[in-house]
Amino acid sequence: MRCPTCRKEDPFPPWEGMLPLMGFELLTRAQQCTSCGELLIKASECRRTERLAAERIVARGIRSGREFTFVRKEAGLRANEVAEMFGVRKETVSRWERDEVPIPRTAAYALGALFEHPKLTRARLEAFVQP
Repeated sequence: MRCPTCRKEDPFPPWEGMLPLMGFELLTRAQQCTSCGELLIKASECRRTERLAAERIVARGIRSGREFTFVRKEAGLRANEVAEMFGVRKETVSRWERDEVPIPRTAAYALGALFEHPKLTRARLEAFVQP
C-alpha cells in the first residue's frame, strides 16, 4: 500500500490510540505509515467513532451550534426536516447551527431524543404538532 502523504510503499501496521473529535478523546483503530506516521482509518471505523462522539454529546447535552449540526447529521436528518418537526423555519435552524441565536433547550433535548430513539421521538413530535 502506498502512503497518501509521503507516497512511500511501506507496511502499515495496526495502530490503536486516542484521537480528538468534537471535544472528546475517543479510542480509534487505524493503520499507521512507518515512514511519516500518517494514520489511515477505515470508513467503518470513522462512522463508529463519529457515532460514539454524537452519543457522548447527547449524553452530556448539546451546547453549541456545531454540536447541534454534528448530532443532526449523525441522526441522518436534514435541517429542513428538523425545522418542520420542531415547528420553526429552516432559517431558524440555520441560525442555531451558526450560533447566531441560542438553541432552545427543548430543541437540543428533542434532537438528542431523535438521535437516540428516532421512531418513537418522531411519532411523539408528529402527535404534538397535529391540530
